[in-house]
Amino acid sequence: MNKNKDYVYALILVFIHFSLWYYFAYIRYADIEVKDYKYILGIPEWFFYSSVVTSIFVILLLILFCRKIFSEDISEDLK
Repeated sequence: MNKNKDYVYALILVFIHFSLWYYFAYIRYADIEVKDYKYILGIPEWFFYSSVVTSIFVILLLILFCRKIFSEDISEDLK
């Protein structure tokens, strides 16, 4: 397997994670006053989406990327 593809996939995942985290933490909820915060599971909505939901989403993407990488690697080994 080409080792260069691994770090490209890793960089893509890091970029997606940072972009989503930054969007929810600083852009989406930037105009809301502290007194107007909505809470999910006892934490502010912006933090829930930026940290909890984004992390779960990136973990699922990581699983998909690993399946793709390792299935290609296994198929190359069988040849």
